[in-house]
Amino acid sequence: MILFKYIKWRNVLSTGNNWTEIKLNKAKSTLIVGENGSGKSTILDALTWSLYGKAFRKINKLQMINSINGKGSEIHVEFSIGKDNYKIEREIKKYGSSRFEIYKNDKLIDQAANSRDYQEYLERHILKMNHRSFCQIVVLGSAT
Repeated sequence: MILFKYIKWRNVLSTGNNWTEIKLNKAKSTLIVGENGSGKSTILDALTWSLYGKAFRKINKLQMINSINGKGSEIHVEFSIGKDNYKIEREIKKYGSSRFEIYKNDKLIDQAANSRDYQEYLERHILKMNHRSFCQIVVLGSAT
């Protein structure tokens, strides 16, 4: 079972260059509620982007970057599965380059020859679910 500890991001969608951090381990489950435009979907987009390189909604890579300041987006998520702790860091730069790193127990997991292999490793061997399953099982959004 995946137990999320926190997610933090900056320059994602309409959020600015200061880090936004949400602790996800204060209770057994987390319910996100709020007014329209308050950032509920941004949290889901940041979470799914950090894990899968795809947003929850139909948003492409460059649309994830804050369009006002044009600085690159950065997302970190930390979670545990069993005895192991994981941290995923993703960065999207203005001109399309990116950084994707997976840490297991504070040690960087060796990156495969290309990011597709690295992503596949994350989905098959760590998360054990793909983007669609994650959205249906974990997010439980009405949009799905």
